[in-house]
Amino acid sequence: MTGQGTINGPQRLAIAWLTRFPPRLRQEGRRLGLLILGHFTIFLLALGHDEIVAECVENGMIAAQRAEMVELIIGLGLFLCWSVLTIAMVRLIDRARAGEPG
Repeated sequence: MTGQGTINGPQRLAIAWLTRFPPRLRQEGRRLGLLILGHFTIFLLALGHDEIVAECVENGMIAAQRAEMVELIIGLGLFLCWSVLTIAMVRLIDRARAGEPG
């Protein structure tokens, strides 16, 4: 690199590129990153929610006859969370595309 974007020389080159962006871009990037992280978290929970319910039944936290209903309720809750995150991401991208602040 030729020193582009450095702060007080090359000793701070590692994070200097983060400071070049305007605050709005950093804020939108942070929001988008958190939305993607939320999607990833919901995805992992959706993969393992049946095992979580099985562990709860095994430990006596949930009655065995209610396990299927609890699993369906958790699945529905995860689906709703996924939907909310998707709507938020679409709105964020639409705002960025239109050039609107915030």
